Amino acid sequence: MKKIAIFLSAFVLLASCKEAQDTRFFAPEVEFATESITVKAESGGADVRLLFSRPAPMAFTIGLHFDGVLREGVQFTADHSVSVPEGAQEASVHVNLVDDEIWDEVTWLVISIDPGNRYTVNPRGCCVTRVNVTKEAVLPVLSLRPEEVSLEINPYRPHPVKLSIHATLAPRADVNVQLDLGELVPGQDCLVNGEAKGNLTLPAGESSLSFTLDILQKDQSGYDKTVAVTMTPVKGSYGVSSDATVNLHLWDPMVDFKPLWKTAAQVGDGFQVRQAFKQADGGWNGNLAANWTVSAEGSNYLKSLKNMETGTFGCPSNTVGLHILRLAEFLPNLRTTSGESIADYGNNSNTRGFSAVDSLFRFVLDPGSSTQGDLVLNKPRTFTAFTGDYTAWQAAWKADATATGGNIFQSASPILTGRVEVTLVRLEGRFDLSSKDEPLLFTAWFSCDHPQFMEGVDLEKIAAVREDGLWKVEYKLWPR
Repeated sequence: MKKIAIFLSAFVLLASCKEAQDTRFFAPEVEFATESITVKAESGGADVRLLFSRPAPMAFTIGLHFDGVLREGVQFTADHSVSVPEGAQEASVHVNLVDDEIWDEVTWLVISIDPGNRYTVNPRGCCVTRVNVTKEAVLPVLSLRPEEVSLEINPYRPHPVKLSIHATLAPRADVNVQLDLGELVPGQDCLVNGEAKGNLTLPAGESSLSFTLDILQKDQSGYDKTVAVTMTPVKGSYGVSSDATVNLHLWDPMVDFKPLWKTAAQVGDGFQVRQAFKQADGGWNGNLAANWTVSAEGSNYLKSLKNMETGTFGCPSNTVGLHILRLAEFLPNLRTTSGESIADYGNNSNTRGFSAVDSLFRFVLDPGSSTQGDLVLNKPRTFTAFTGDYTAWQAAWKADATATGGNIFQSASPILTGRVEVTLVRLEGRFDLSSKDEPLLFTAWFSCDHPQFMEGVDLEKIAAVREDGLWKVEYKLWPR
């Protein structure tokens, strides 16, 4: 009996070892049936076969990995695992193709086998397969391209962005292309070919179309954002390729005026900046100081200030030349001590009295620069001065100023006979704030209907010239 028991124990142990050995030995090697298959997108899909080196000794699951050009969930769907029943010698996975979302004539999908504990991947076999998807191109696939290098735009002074649409196939009929302009609202933020619309027509038989996107002006210092411009695909009409997005960088950065500020105003806010006129010989005439500060209306503007509060009644002094544009220099015949003159309170009471204008100059930085750019006029500016008889004014101005608190608009003596209006129509110039000593050079164009404007002006000291009905004068400004 003891011998029989030993024999049975040895048999059971041998059988157990053999079973464990057989399980490892018979784990099948898995590979794809072919290295590649080709299928039409219109067919709806393809079955990809997997082969085993021997029948499955038990049920198991094969993991799969998908890669390639086709976008999963949009252009195809497929299970990432395959259930294999016991005894099976092959299996397959179905790749479902979404025909309406596939636009290219040839595209592909790569499938590989993940490692598993119930099977091995045949290292000598076909462990990766490629599914080539073909399509008869009956609809155009559109791409969007810029026609210029720089796509950085300052929305204060924008320029047209030139773009073009390209189709892989010329359409048989006109195609209404829907533009996706991101945050840009046609008519409010932009124009497409000069119109407030968000679509274009690609004519039948044409494979390309050029158009302009105009960014409408916005005055927003510190503005910085990127807007993506693309197209929306329309099923049954056209598709959109993956390279159909153009990014526009819209920015209006803040300008740092610190290099201009050296000497503070004698009274009140602001800093002193010297100014001069261009002479006929190319030199500069004048070395007078005017006050500037950053405008309250806009961070990238400079505001002109009168120089100081002075005089018996605390009225603004209007001494010749202290206004930033020195307009009194252009009306020497109204600065006389008899006859008609510009009425004004304060010291040298017949000197000028032009109204101050806020936010004169706008500074616009060049793309990519933090210190350099253009000096521009945000809109025409009109300066006004009132005229009166000097003799009558001289006799009564002190008493009148006391009675009115220095308000020239309430003055009754003398009776104001008229007014002078000078309009700054246009301005051009460059600035460079990288150096604390760099001057600002700019050209201004004025209009004025008063007969004394530019009459008797020394055109050697002030090189004012008539141009297109306007008076052109060149200035230089620099820190004091």
